[in-house]
Amino acid sequence: MKREALKYDADGAPPLYMTVALAFMHVLLVFDAIIFIPNVLGKTVGLPPQALSFITFAITLVAALFTFLQSRGKFGVGAGFVLFTGSYSAFLLCSVDAVKMGGLPLMASMILLTAPVVFLYTFFIRFFRHIITPAVGGVVVLLIATNMVPIGLSLWAGGEAGQTVAMSRVAVGAITVLTLVILMLFGGPRLRIWSPLIGMGCGYGAAILAGVADFEHAAGAAWFGLPDLSAWPGLELHLHAAHLPLWLAFLMAMVASMIESTGNIMLVQQISTRDFRRVSYDQVQSGLYCDGLSKIAAGLLGTAAPSLYCDNLPLIEMTGVASRRVGAAGAAILLALAFMPKVSGVVLDMPGPVIGGFLVVIAALLFHAGFGLVAMTRLSNQNGIILGLSLVVGLVAGGRSFFPGVVPESLSPLLQNSVAMGGFTAFLLSTLAYLAPKRGVEGAFRADVAEMAAMQHLLASGAARLRLDKERFNVLSLCCEEVFCYMAAGGAPDSERKLSLRIERTEDGLFTEMVCGHKMDDINNFAVPESFLQATPDELDRIGLVLFSQYARDVKHLEISGYSYISFLV
Repeated sequence: MKREALKYDADGAPPLYMTVALAFMHVLLVFDAIIFIPNVLGKTVGLPPQALSFITFAITLVAALFTFLQSRGKFGVGAGFVLFTGSYSAFLLCSVDAVKMGGLPLMASMILLTAPVVFLYTFFIRFFRHIITPAVGGVVVLLIATNMVPIGLSLWAGGEAGQTVAMSRVAVGAITVLTLVILMLFGGPRLRIWSPLIGMGCGYGAAILAGVADFEHAAGAAWFGLPDLSAWPGLELHLHAAHLPLWLAFLMAMVASMIESTGNIMLVQQISTRDFRRVSYDQVQSGLYCDGLSKIAAGLLGTAAPSLYCDNLPLIEMTGVASRRVGAAGAAILLALAFMPKVSGVVLDMPGPVIGGFLVVIAALLFHAGFGLVAMTRLSNQNGIILGLSLVVGLVAGGRSFFPGVVPESLSPLLQNSVAMGGFTAFLLSTLAYLAPKRGVEGAFRADVAEMAAMQHLLASGAARLRLDKERFNVLSLCCEEVFCYMAAGGAPDSERKLSLRIERTEDGLFTEMVCGHKMDDINNFAVPESFLQATPDELDRIGLVLFSQYARDVKHLEISGYSYISFLV
């Protein structure tokens, strides 16, 4: 997938002034969400001011550190893209219940006790490759976009539901949206880079002229400050059976966070890579390990559980700047905000119509990105039903007006969370579809061309089970031979190397997957020589792949945890 509008990809180096300006824009969009749960805890459970100040400071520090690590992607920790971290709304109610039951120490202990599920899922992610697919990630992104529209409109309108909306707020939001849309549609590449800042400036100017700008947070805040470090809550070590339901609630929220983070990492790869071909599950793993570590750090500091955001990712498409330097600069800004209450107050005081208009445009871009992820997976009848049901369940859950009184109040923030329930549905249905009995054959061989006869024997013995006529058998045999030779030729010679083969009959045809324990070049990354007489030996070796590409459909090559997976349909 070519991205011609991408001016700076993840490895790009935009000028310093551009990096800082765009990083500030990213922070403006996510800072309110970063400190969301501490704010709610302060208003609902009556936390002492010192404790509230400490957990707000702590979540900002966690966000700064792990946003930086995500952008670097070193030593297997961090995806290497612009991914911001902050408190996650699915943890809201269980965090409130934990604080009411045992204070902040109990909340911290629950986070630490459930965070290991992220590491388990990440370590074994190769076994979920047919379950957590780009299409499932796309459904999660589409539900996030659907959820974002009413939030943006609510901020735009302001006031209580049912009240008459002031025309001044309508005008300010409309100016913000129109400025962004006009610049994105008709602006040149250089102008599009600055479209968020220009849109923000026009919106702020309109808000000040209309009298809807308010700087209540910044007015009374100090320029520099540090919380009382003695307010660290510690951990609750005396747990008993009464805490089990709370633990289960945190576990469900942790799984929801894990699924959404997987989709977010897939999305940022797609929009940040100039010539995007496939999702790198190694980068998904690295990003999830970093996400898991952020949860551990939050638990040790006694603050809210964090997760990865995608709310700000459409800025990359708006501006064409995906450089990881923007993520690092954003982390530095968050670190400064942790120690500068006055500046963080200015960020929180962004006028509602301005941020609301921004979110509406961002939701539109998320729809585009979500459909792109869904389109990466072949939509068979089964896949289409799974994705459709997942979207419907998410929309029903997010609507909150369906079946009133049925959902227990204690579980409503999770069961009425469209992203969590849609993601759970996609995960569950995909798992059931994968585990359902299918007509097929499988076998394992040494990764050596001398084992070709054994593979052919397996195919011949399974022809009746797969209901193959002679022509289909010959096509399947040819495709399997080419992939077997290609995979066996990769990697260092080793008599212990194994190559496994699995063939299943599906509604789309014969699904075939081969797996081996070493990495190799993408099987789709070959070119037909212009002249076979002048072709190099390497080009001649790949002539068989030309035939393979004529008969095989939906060819995919994944690399996860050092294993290579090549699958195709016949």
